[in-house]
Amino acid sequence: MRLPRATFLVLGLASLAPAWGCADAPITSDQLEADGLLRTPPPESTRDQSQFSIDRAAPQRAAVVHLSSVLANEATGAVQDRDRFAADVGTIHLHVRADGIDAPRAVTFRWIHGDSAIVVPGTLGPASTLQHAASVEVAPHQVGPWRVEVAAQPADGDAPEVLYTREFTVE
Repeated sequence: MRLPRATFLVLGLASLAPAWGCADAPITSDQLEADGLLRTPPPESTRDQSQFSIDRAAPQRAAVVHLSSVLANEATGAVQDRDRFAADVGTIHLHVRADGIDAPRAVTFRWIHGDSAIVVPGTLGPASTLQHAASVEVAPHQVGPWRVEVAAQPADGDAPEVLYTREFTVE
């Protein structure tokens, strides 16, 4: 029996595949380092792939930041957390504690009422207690639902990422 030339071509290409692994083959435990990264294949199996290799950067851990807040009439001293304020409150103060943050971080505080927002630049920093973060002046006619958002400073014109939201009512 005589095989067509295409069969020999396919068989010939299959013999050129590297013995260490195929691109669509599942990764096996013998191909992984202890830290979970792919092990560098032996030199005889890399062939001409060195032009595509990159340096391995040190892995980085994602920082998880947890924010706790108190909305209060008081700017300092003993504060009482509230979610409802009288229309004649004057000023509402946001006190924040940021757990899991290593260094001060620029943020904006957006006080939103209806279709308007008051944007206050600020900073979150590492602290073991609540810190006064931002305040907003409330006029007696600004009753209804409010929301304060803590947003990260955007990079390269991106939309700011909202890190935390707290809702309250002025009655």
